[in-house]
Amino acid sequence: MSISSQTTLFSLYHYRSCPFCAYTRSAMKHIDIEVEERDIARNPAYRAELINGGGRAQVPCLRIESKGKVRWLYESQDIVNYLQRHAAQTADHNQTL
Repeated sequence: MSISSQTTLFSLYHYRSCPFCAYTRSAMKHIDIEVEERDIARNPAYRAELINGGGRAQVPCLRIESKGKVRWLYESQDIVNYLQRHAAQTADHNQTL
């Protein structure tokens, strides 16, 4: 399996003044994982994407795109736990290469 077929893309839908979003962004820095940030308060198109894709305008929400499929994950602690597991699995995989 090639590295490119294992690529997972992340986008965090958030807004700056949300305390749960701030917690999630802070954790992402500590996890050191690349996540595109999409501020729904500053860009109405991001808010529309969130509602159309995830079904609601709740933030934070992590859009996970992997192997041609998209998953929407809500709740700050769930997002942080998911990213921690993903980072650990990626590190384990890279060590076996």
